[in-house]
Amino acid sequence: MEDIILKARYGYKHVIKHIGNNLWSIECDPKSSGYFRLIGNFPNNIVAIDPDGGPFLSVGDRVGDYTIKSIMSNGILELE
Repeated sequence: MEDIILKARYGYKHVIKHIGNNLWSIECDPKSSGYFRLIGNFPNNIVAIDPDGGPFLSVGDRVGDYTIKSIMSNGILELE
């Protein structure tokens, strides 16, 4: 599966990489702080993730050809 490039402010390009099954991880642009903010009730009801410079991503949003089904407290995305 191909990586998904997320264009963000400040010229950042974060990458979503497939790690197995329907699970994907965000690798923040090396020029950014490398941090992302998680929004929701921890640890089992994360509803959004916001990497440095964006884009803000919520459960139900589309990334590439996929829809975000869930977000885990470690920042792993489940896409379908």
